[in-house]
Amino acid sequence: MRQVDVIVPVYNVEKYLKRCLESLINQTLSSEKYRVLLVDDGSTDGSPTICQKYADENPNLVEYLPKANGGLSDARNYGLQHVDASYVLFIDSDDYVESGMLERMLEKTCNGQKKVVECNFFWQYQDRMAKDVVTGYDSIEDYLVKGRVVAWNKLYRTDWLKQCGITFPKGLFYEDQCFFFELMPFLESIDEVAVDEVCEVHYVQRNDSISYQNTSRLADLFKIYVRILNFHEEKGWIKTYHDELEYRFVRNLLGNVMLRKIRPIKDVKVKRDLVVKVMEFIDIHFKGWKKNKYIKWDSPQNIYLKTFNKLIIKMLII
Repeated sequence: MRQVDVIVPVYNVEKYLKRCLESLINQTLSSEKYRVLLVDDGSTDGSPTICQKYADENPNLVEYLPKANGGLSDARNYGLQHVDASYVLFIDSDDYVESGMLERMLEKTCNGQKKVVECNFFWQYQDRMAKDVVTGYDSIEDYLVKGRVVAWNKLYRTDWLKQCGITFPKGLFYEDQCFFFELMPFLESIDEVAVDEVCEVHYVQRNDSISYQNTSRLADLFKIYVRILNFHEEKGWIKTYHDELEYRFVRNLLGNVMLRKIRPIKDVKVKRDLVVKVMEFIDIHFKGWKKNKYIKWDSPQNIYLKTFNKLIIKMLII
């Protein structure tokens, strides 16, 4: 039985795809122990030709799975239907990985005992790299508060993942957040998670990142958060993990969304409307967020959250 299936969703990435695939087919792990599943999501550029070429040249290692366009979540879910290895890994087709990644991460599985193996990674900019590093987590609660929510830096044990029944939400952005916060509470202990402390993935930063020039992206984030909250309610987890979800969601909305996505918008009306929507959402779902126990930690982010007030809101809109 193969040890790892690597799912690579592909959509109009001919500029980046070869670098990604070269990094995957040249792993130190023996080629019979893993497979690369290229899920082409209806690309209209040269990506299908590249995928077919690698599949033809590496028939025992690379499998080409073309499909109609359905978005990133749909492509990942389609790939999952073809997985039969012990573990599954998602890699985005514009990123690339270290040559020893699969071998090192498999060593951390303790012969299949770990359900999740997470690796560190590089933020890969055009002119520099920055490391994103953790050494481990203390509990499931700690993982929900501090864990990197991206799907592509983790090995997932296939039988456990399929038993949990968690897939990616089709048609919505922020699918990784949904996948992480719905899946990880199924862990019985943080001992089921291992961390590969080597930076294994080069997370390539592109200029065409998500923009908030309209409300649709923000509406998707709201839908994802409501979906996660409802899922936890259905599973009976909401009281157990309410503080963790509240802290992560409010911190993201007031931090990343407000400061990095909304604040740079030049259209004051659009900016004001988005700020109002964020504050209304928080008021509906997390009215008592300032009493959250995690805000008491000393950190630059928490200082900002503690002091957040109407004056800061006005400054954001200017």
